[in-house]
Amino acid sequence: MKGAIVYQGKYGATSEYAHLLSKELNLPVYAAGNTARELAEADYILIGSAVYIGKLSIQRWLFRNREWLSGKKLVFFVVCGTPGTDQEKTAKIVADNIPPSLRNSAVYFLKGRLIINKLSWTDRLLLRLGAWFTKDPAEKRRMLTDFDGVEVSALRPLLHTVQLWELEKSKALVHTHY
Repeated sequence: MKGAIVYQGKYGATSEYAHLLSKELNLPVYAAGNTARELAEADYILIGSAVYIGKLSIQRWLFRNREWLSGKKLVFFVVCGTPGTDQEKTAKIVADNIPPSLRNSAVYFLKGRLIINKLSWTDRLLLRLGAWFTKDPAEKRRMLTDFDGVEVSALRPLLHTVQLWELEKSKALVHTHY
């Protein structure tokens, strides 16, 4: 099976996860953009995106390429501060950002990185405004606290999914030779 990784982020955590996946799976990595030609031959694509104010940074690319992507096996890895266990927020991120024709794909939420003093002035302002409107004091504190959750161990479930696909494909190839 032939795979590829495409991603879009802003501050480096998504790129870091994409390159960790590349190393683990020996797959090429592409920054989103005019990548359709490079990805056309892939049987499956791992799609990574950062989230900013509830919006996937790769959203436009997904909608622009949804027609040919719908014929591929896809796995999304979404890098953000929202815990993957917060089903209400994660479901909203998926519903608001991933085209309906691509939603039957696996989606993994991975903890990203937030270093407030490395944010752009605009992003810092938006973060502070969001925290100001948040009623829950614990959530407000969480929003305004630096964290670095990028860990290779967070990729295990995603890696398992891809390895199962590759195993299924190799079994199918063995059966076709008899």
